[in-house]
Amino acid sequence: MELRVSDLSKRYGTQWALKGVSFVLDKPGVYGYLGPNGAGKSTTFKILTGYSRPTSGSVQLGSWRLPEHKKLIQQHIGYLPEHNPLYLDMYVREYLLFRGGIYGMRGRALRRRVEEVIEKVGLTPEAHKLIGALSRGYRQRVGLAAALLHDPPLLILDEPTSGLDPNQVIEIRQLIRSLGASHQVIFSSHILAEVQAIADHVLILHKGELVLNAPLSEIEKHLGAEEYLVETSGDGLQWDFLPQGASVEKVAPSLWRVQAPVGVEVRRAIYEASVQQGIPLLRLEKRQLPLEEVFRHLTQPAETLPS
Repeated sequence: MELRVSDLSKRYGTQWALKGVSFVLDKPGVYGYLGPNGAGKSTTFKILTGYSRPTSGSVQLGSWRLPEHKKLIQQHIGYLPEHNPLYLDMYVREYLLFRGGIYGMRGRALRRRVEEVIEKVGLTPEAHKLIGALSRGYRQRVGLAAALLHDPPLLILDEPTSGLDPNQVIEIRQLIRSLGASHQVIFSSHILAEVQAIADHVLILHKGELVLNAPLSEIEKHLGAEEYLVETSGDGLQWDFLPQGASVEKVAPSLWRVQAPVGVEVRRAIYEASVQQGIPLLRLEKRQLPLEEVFRHLTQPAETLPS
């Protein structure tokens, strides 16, 4: 089910939280929604889930639009807010049965679905406990289970690993990654390495505007350069064959970093030069640029970046 966000804007008084944000999620996968504090991430999620109205723009899920079809859209969204609201004096199964009832689920089908999501999110050992007795990591799993109960095509997760210990973070990452095989999962995070580890697609907000919307594999295009690691056997290559605009830097014995503008083919040139010069290549690898470099490039003024 396609999610289409068109020219979305939100103003609080004189302050614009969102300014003309547009994007489409049209297939299952994990979409990282990033931005500095105050960029508009949570505001976007509140609008998508019907908790807040935009100043202008539209949201459409399938053939339904907000706010005309708010209830229908909410029935097809699973939402885990940053501050996961739970009834701490309820037992895990009790709470999930209660949440399923809110979605109109009943009887044997509801009980079977509760057991399915308990197993899916790894709650089985804790399902008999009071929610208030669970660790933060398991409480996040309860929130995820509740979001999954009605099997929505779209999951919206706001900082799902916030406050978790390293082991819990790894487990929740793996769970989100698995959910992306059958759901559209859009999540926010301040941990860029986490996004790079699990996202298929990245959207970056800056001051309420969308400054990047691209598959993770193509983010280097937005820096205007591609980078390669080259390792040779024996003496190094003579690098005068590189095309105009490309540069080379030695980073270790027999290891070089080559940068070239996007669209300039250097791999073939390196391979042909190694043959002509009789220098065997041990490694010729395109380096995926860290998401942190792209994020900083797009969200920090040029004068604040290191040269």
